[in-house]
Amino acid sequence: MKIVDKIAQKAAEGRPFYSFEYFPPKTTQGLTNLFDRIGRMQALSPTFITCTWGAGGSTFEKTTELSAVAQTVYGLETCMHLTCTNMDRGRVDDALAEAKKAGIQNILALRGDPPRGQEYWTHFDDTFQHAIDLVRYIRQQYGDYFCIGVAGYPEGHMDNTDLSSEDEIRFLKEKIDAGADFVLTQLFYDVDNFLVWEKQCRSNGITCPIIPGIMPIQSYNGFRRITSLAKIRIPLEVSQALDPIKTDDQKVKDYGVELATSTIQQLLGAGIQGFHICTLNLEKSVRLILESVGFVQPASARRLQKAQGANEPIHLSTDSGSGAKKPEGGEIHINPVIWKQEEDHLGRSESWDDFPNGRWGDARSPAFGDLDGYGASLKVEPRNALEIWGRPKSADDVSQLFVKFIEGKIPLLPWSEGSPLPETDAIQARLVACNRRGFWTVGSQPAVNGKPSTDPLVGWGPKGGYIYQKAFVELFVGPDEVERMVQKLRTRSPWITFFASSRDGEVVTNQAGDVLEEQLKIVEFKKICGKKQEAESGATPASGSVDSPVETPVCATPFTDKNEDVFVEGPNAVTWGVFPGKEIIQPTVIEKVSFVAWRDEAFEIWREWEHLYPKGSESRKLLHQIGHDYWLFNIVHNDIMDEDGIWDIVMS
Repeated sequence: MKIVDKIAQKAAEGRPFYSFEYFPPKTTQGLTNLFDRIGRMQALSPTFITCTWGAGGSTFEKTTELSAVAQTVYGLETCMHLTCTNMDRGRVDDALAEAKKAGIQNILALRGDPPRGQEYWTHFDDTFQHAIDLVRYIRQQYGDYFCIGVAGYPEGHMDNTDLSSEDEIRFLKEKIDAGADFVLTQLFYDVDNFLVWEKQCRSNGITCPIIPGIMPIQSYNGFRRITSLAKIRIPLEVSQALDPIKTDDQKVKDYGVELATSTIQQLLGAGIQGFHICTLNLEKSVRLILESVGFVQPASARRLQKAQGANEPIHLSTDSGSGAKKPEGGEIHINPVIWKQEEDHLGRSESWDDFPNGRWGDARSPAFGDLDGYGASLKVEPRNALEIWGRPKSADDVSQLFVKFIEGKIPLLPWSEGSPLPETDAIQARLVACNRRGFWTVGSQPAVNGKPSTDPLVGWGPKGGYIYQKAFVELFVGPDEVERMVQKLRTRSPWITFFASSRDGEVVTNQAGDVLEEQLKIVEFKKICGKKQEAESGATPASGSVDSPVETPVCATPFTDKNEDVFVEGPNAVTWGVFPGKEIIQPTVIEKVSFVAWRDEAFEIWREWEHLYPKGSESRKLLHQIGHDYWLFNIVHNDIMDEDGIWDIVMS
């Protein structure tokens, strides 16, 4: 069914509606768990859902699979995003054919997601240069089969900083006239500005549904990143509310629910009847918002019903024909929904992954991956990037940039979202020395043993808890140092676990599931190495081993041996928190699948940086060579009592 038809039904009944946005996770486990989560959130009765599309079709398979499963298995009206960034006509045709095959009738036609300047964006096919071209093409090929949505930008498009609001609205009107049926807007936090923009759209002849994008704040750093990338204005009252709680993740989430609730209520009061909620693949905040507004029945009512022994909770769908309730004040609300399931098939609560901590969150989480959906990209416009990073012509120039970043002399690096986090102050001297040596750090944390959760440097989560961290560092290592680094990490300490890889190479690791097992392995390594040294020096082997063949020492075998992965086991929690009345929370977990996902993005950023410079230039050649030759290492020291152990080994 077409989205506009469902919206018309709601309007005829005098009832508001809401929809959800999901993105395809980076890992197979994450996608599987997202299907489970969508199944639970289906009971919240969204009018439709949308599934995002990666730049250049990078998530083609996952987006089409996610969209098809949501539509056919869960019966959710699904709108598939489709972009023409780096997409040829054949790829667009394949995507549209897959959508139609799955019974999907709704497409959100976009130019492209990455927040890049014109120097970055390329079109592979002259047919598609702007979203309006994609709208026209879909209409030409499929007639009226698809209901087509387009994006609206209440605060202006991130790439069109020179355009006036009137110009932006004129371009939006042209997309509607070309065949688009509805508008989904960019997220915003300035409600008054949105209402002014919406009135301007109406006065310029745009009569189709305009659905505001609502993005609950899930974490302070994520909020800061997304608003910076999309150039979203932050009202003063929002900044003032966040600043004193920004180190308390739970309070930030609670405020995110409060702010989104207030936003929806203000919009309802102004006559706006539809809301598109960007879930970021998380569910608890979404449910709480819907409960707070009055769109679904509160958890307390569900628990009461369960206590009364009801066999089957009543599910009053928002798509049913029942009339709307009209509470005091005259506001019309959707009939309540009773959410049937509060745990997944593994018995995990809806909040089991509520604290994803950057890219090293739990790779099994549906929220693992790109929390903003933009993927590998520079976090600054090209002209500003050139001002910050200049034109490096040697590896020493690159080292100096990393050192300047650690020392706070430049605001960011291609891999960062902003200045170093406060916790890096504790290891700043170590990081500076590391980068001066040519080991370029893109992530790190100090060892922490039981600091309060309110600590201004390392604290997170609700107050009253305690934080623990293993020291870890992520760094790029030059080709001349790779073998030496691998051997050090393998043999210097039983407390070290690591992953390492070149851009397209095999993952090299020593990680085992048990530290004691690793200690025994290192002892055996040393024994074997000792035998080899004795044999080479002519010394007599130990008693009982005269006839034994001399073994090649494990510590001297080629480190690119593909059998290395026999030691790889489960995930390694490197940050955890202990809080009153809660299970231990492990927001930062490192494992092979998450390392590989980040490796691909980290090396892609070298390519993004490289493309800032003209073909044939010294800087472009240098960055291309580095991206090709260097290795990415992730190193963890598993003894939280040893604050300097990781640096003693890396810098030895």
